[in-house]
Amino acid sequence: MKKVLVAGAALMLAGSLASGASAGNSGEVPGETAGISLSGDARVTYVGWSDYDRSTSDTEYSDYFESRVSVNFDAVATGGTAVHARLYFDDYGFNDDVPWDGNGDAQLGVSTDYAYIQVPLTETLSVKAGRLPLNFSAFYAGEIRATRVQLIHDAGNFKIIPWIGVADEDSTDLDNLDDNDFMQYGIIPILKINDAWTVKGYFRYNDDQRAWATDPSVETVGGVEVTVPATPRNDKSGFDGSIQVSGTAGIANLTAQVAYAAADYQGTEDDGFGGFVQAAFSTPAITPVVIAGMTQDGFMAWRDFGFVMVGGNESTTVVDVGNKDGDLAFGALVLMHDISDRFSVQGNLLYASYDYDTEAAGQIDSAVEVSGVLSYALSESTSFEYKLGYLAPSYTDGTPDVLEDAYIGQVLRMNVEF
Repeated sequence: MKKVLVAGAALMLAGSLASGASAGNSGEVPGETAGISLSGDARVTYVGWSDYDRSTSDTEYSDYFESRVSVNFDAVATGGTAVHARLYFDDYGFNDDVPWDGNGDAQLGVSTDYAYIQVPLTETLSVKAGRLPLNFSAFYAGEIRATRVQLIHDAGNFKIIPWIGVADEDSTDLDNLDDNDFMQYGIIPILKINDAWTVKGYFRYNDDQRAWATDPSVETVGGVEVTVPATPRNDKSGFDGSIQVSGTAGIANLTAQVAYAAADYQGTEDDGFGGFVQAAFSTPAITPVVIAGMTQDGFMAWRDFGFVMVGGNESTTVVDVGNKDGDLAFGALVLMHDISDRFSVQGNLLYASYDYDTEAAGQIDSAVEVSGVLSYALSESTSFEYKLGYLAPSYTDGTPDVLEDAYIGQVLRMNVEF
């Protein structure tokens, strides 16, 4: 029961990171028993926003509903080869007030989250191939499901995963030596030092061989032929990577991570850096979690890293963790408490300070988030979740007064696992 309870709150924390580089590949079935299984989850969510529209000085409230059903397909063939896939069914068709960004008008859609095969070669060696997730951590290297091939060598305390991926492929002609592909080459080492401490790394080279500009074209406007010039595009070649250390010391669960992204890869003038440290203390009543971190030179943490209003990849998220035009420093205190086996609460307090390479009016100078999460397990499979967040921003000089209003967001959600 407690597993269902804690999941909603814990996933918002930076410490809820995948334990291995290939973690997040849901539904893996151990053993060699042939067969197929279905599992999944579903949710229905009510979202409410106050003052998310910055174009008016009047307090405005908008709300909408959203839902999602995901189904996992996990099959094992005779001999141990496995197939894993997940489909998402999304529906925004029964909203009350249309969201300010218009996404509530989307029609029912079916999408593939992942689909891949896993073939055991030896007791310690296997290969994965297909639309494959690589979830290194909530802070970095979470990404869309590109086509990849992984070779996994697992020797107990040491695992190493070299891989190759196709981020973008020119499909206009048959593949040839000059086909404008965007390829990625990486390696992920994971070392378990002892029962308490683990070190893992994520190192990738991005090889962007796509054309640097679109071809010029000729269009007819009002009966007159007009030449449309080529559109330039940045070359995203370069290295990126991250190192994470996690373990326990007494009552403290500790995590530290640093990440790097080359300037060309992240589309900035300078190379970007980011990192954080986190300490979660196991106590009988309340679990305090302290987080401090920074980003520099345009680095952006992955959208899943964060809370209710800042990061977290939630419907109430206002800004992600990072600053595309400069630096960011942040600190947070999280308090978690299990009232019972069914009922848990969490409180978040965050302060973020921004610094810009070129300062201009309308930029966020600092932000304070105060938010909370309530989780209640109705049964072993069904839970109820409520999130409420308040974000108070301050802006650089010359900003219109309308932007100084606080954001208030709330989420009411029913979760089902099957």
